[in-house]
Amino acid sequence: MCQNTSQSSIKSKPFLRRELRSARTSLACETRNRHDESIGQHLLQLIKSQGAASIACYWPFNGEPDITPIYQRLLTHGHMLALPVISTNDQHEMQFHVWRKDTNLVKNRYGIFEPLNTSSLPLSSFDLLIIPLVGYDSCGNRLGMGAGYYDRCLESMRDLPVPLRVGIAYSLQEIDRLEKNNWDIPLHGLVNERGWFTFTSQ
Repeated sequence: MCQNTSQSSIKSKPFLRRELRSARTSLACETRNRHDESIGQHLLQLIKSQGAASIACYWPFNGEPDITPIYQRLLTHGHMLALPVISTNDQHEMQFHVWRKDTNLVKNRYGIFEPLNTSSLPLSSFDLLIIPLVGYDSCGNRLGMGAGYYDRCLESMRDLPVPLRVGIAYSLQEIDRLEKNNWDIPLHGLVNERGWFTFTSQ
């Protein structure tokens, strides 16, 4: 349920990023592996229920849930996948490039793998967009790393139901309430180790 928490009780985003990233990276290896497996299974169920054939996904970084084994299964079963490729300038732009089983992946300036020499596709061509995050609240507000890549990419599609915007996180990353800026794009729902959750309007 979307909660109405007073502004005075909202922690600053830089503070929350430090706190939540620390909690995420401190997960015990056994717990992390178990959670990642659960998240992957819940995501597969969601993809099946949505009939999603084309999926824009992410490569895990800095303690984000590792669901790459699920990507491999999707590729094997004929789904179209793409990974984000960020601009080499300082404009914080991002496009999604085709990822096939034989695609070479290279690390970008942040150390995140990207497809090499494949074509880009507009986000409007995907059924589902899987989005990493640092924190989230019950209204679907998402706390990212702070560079705004996803918000810029999704601005023109803010009010569209497709692609379905699905956050991926551990339940420990949920907080009471996030301060929302005008440029923030909310999630349609989220998958954590407990299941798939949709968000109420704010």
